[in-house]
Amino acid sequence: MKKVGFVVAMESEYAPFLCRLGSLVREETLCGVGFALYSSDDAEIVLAKCGIGEIASSVAVGLLIGHYSCEYIVNFGLVGSLGSAPLSTVVAVKDVVHYDCDLTAFGHPLSAPADFSSAYFSSDPEMLSVLSARGVPSLRLASGDKFIADVSLKTKLRDAFSADVCDMEGAGVAVACARACVPFTMIKLVSDDAGEGAVSTFEQSKSKGFSFAVDVVFAVIKGV
Repeated sequence: MKKVGFVVAMESEYAPFLCRLGSLVREETLCGVGFALYSSDDAEIVLAKCGIGEIASSVAVGLLIGHYSCEYIVNFGLVGSLGSAPLSTVVAVKDVVHYDCDLTAFGHPLSAPADFSSAYFSSDPEMLSVLSARGVPSLRLASGDKFIADVSLKTKLRDAFSADVCDMEGAGVAVACARACVPFTMIKLVSDDAGEGAVSTFEQSKSKGFSFAVDVVFAVIKGV
């Protein structure tokens, strides 16, 4: 049975999953990150309540892999739509770009971290195929330490990276997994349009679509 790391930023995002994670084994805090270990018939699951932002998510994933020996990482969270992704839609992330990263002054590709030649980090292709068969669309995620509520920045991310959705944790998860050669899958719920009304829309719509999102996440965990 594989040990799966489950990374979620906020309590409102992970609370709907708690009743289905299995039997709670123990809870502990490491490096400021709260972890809860669960055991079920399908997997050993380590929930990391990582907090908001790329640094928080990368620390959590590093501990999930290095300390808890997780062999697969699943990330769930809310995202803003940069284009046509409708609100309350559940999507899978096909690949992630860290739009904040810029080492072009040294001749490095835009948004590629110093130790990588590409700016794009792909999720588990086999799991994407499974999710596609379930009707879950696969989209590109632009990720950085900024809540996008600006039409001009939204347009820039869409045009520069061909990105469909945006968040604040995905790049931290993806880069940490890539460095450790551990596969990952990201399931996201579209909560806002990343425009001027994003904050109010986020608060109003974040609870919609959770039921299907929970089902999809557990389908991933069972399929690992």
